[in-house]
Amino acid sequence: MRKLKDRLHDLERKGIQDEWRKLDGEGGLSTREKLDQLVRRNLKQGVKPPVAGTRQPEPRKPETVAGTFLVRDFSYSLDGRYGKVRLGDWLSLKPGALGVIAGSEFAEVDPRRAVFFDSETTGLAGGTGTVPFMLGFGYFGDQAFQARIFILLDLDSEGEFLAAVARFLEEGDFSAVVTYNGKAFDLPLLETRYILQRRRFPFREMPHLDFLFPARTIWRNTFDSRKLGFLGEMLLGLSREDDIDGSEIPALYFSFLRSGAFSLIEPVVEHNAMDLVGLAAVVLLGALYLDDYSLTNDGGEIFGLGRLCERAGLLEKAEEFYKAARESSARDDVATLAARRLSVLLKKKKLFGEALELWQQLAAAHDAQAQRELSVHFEHRERDFAMALTYVEKALAEGGLPPARRQEMEKRLQRLQQKIAKLEGINDIS
Repeated sequence: MRKLKDRLHDLERKGIQDEWRKLDGEGGLSTREKLDQLVRRNLKQGVKPPVAGTRQPEPRKPETVAGTFLVRDFSYSLDGRYGKVRLGDWLSLKPGALGVIAGSEFAEVDPRRAVFFDSETTGLAGGTGTVPFMLGFGYFGDQAFQARIFILLDLDSEGEFLAAVARFLEEGDFSAVVTYNGKAFDLPLLETRYILQRRRFPFREMPHLDFLFPARTIWRNTFDSRKLGFLGEMLLGLSREDDIDGSEIPALYFSFLRSGAFSLIEPVVEHNAMDLVGLAAVVLLGALYLDDYSLTNDGGEIFGLGRLCERAGLLEKAEEFYKAARESSARDDVATLAARRLSVLLKKKKLFGEALELWQQLAAAHDAQAQRELSVHFEHRERDFAMALTYVEKALAEGGLPPARRQEMEKRLQRLQQKIAKLEGINDIS
């Protein structure tokens, strides 16, 4: 693959800028409307599919529909390993295996019939002026993981393009769709395009897992970034060193529409296919971690798995993860987080003796939430108002409380002082 800096020399940016200034001078158009005009009026010159018979690198197998759209197929071995993941292990997942990750909607979904989806678009703003010109789908066959990429070659043929995609999805009989940030971007944008073309949106009633949200939970305390490309590189060894920058993709497509040089967007096709492989492998890794957390020795990941289980109502399993994270983590912040959540679960189970031990350890490290829990415990369960007052005073003296929590603690302070004064008054009389 050519270096990005070399490919960018092929872009015809000046023509785009000139046309933008012309539209800008006309006035009366929003930015999105000007972008739409820019694409449709001025960027549709010389579009044609790649020259037949040219050598294409494996595993690409091109299929062309002249003048409208192009389909490229990629195939990835099920024996391929990406970090700790063997891609074919996805086929061993049982129905409902994604329920903890995706919620109750996936309780009966067969993961083997899921389709992975990712799009490339003419911009990131969304709205009617943004066109998804590349739609990529990944799915597991008996012999390989398949990636099928649909590329729009003619903006006026979008209806035909979307109809072909809908036929593919119907024939695939998929049980669910898996995306990464698809809830906020890819699916709403694609639905808008189907509505504009007066066509039924094929994903309308299909269960949807947007793995961005579980990924944020699992790896929040392990990595600073939860971008799919970053996770693929860190967790799976999918190097994207020579990959294109996503922000350059619209310009590459615009330049292709002007020049007809398909080589400009070949790297975008490869980028999309690798995103699908990376998404499948990262989701699989999350599912494997939930089944066996010994696959990781990172306390942050184990804590994140506990959070997923707690949110799914699997409190016993969440407790197991929190205990493991607390014991295995080399980081004090993760151990503290695990101890907090573990104390909450113990409190729900009314195991106040075990919870009390955790609160005391946390309070010794100046944890305000633990100090509050201790004040509640000694006031209402032990009826030891003096001890409860001690923890309230510590929390207020150490500071760092948010305004609402500080106000609550000040009220608790006044109430405890009144209770103690009342008891002292009774004792004096007696």
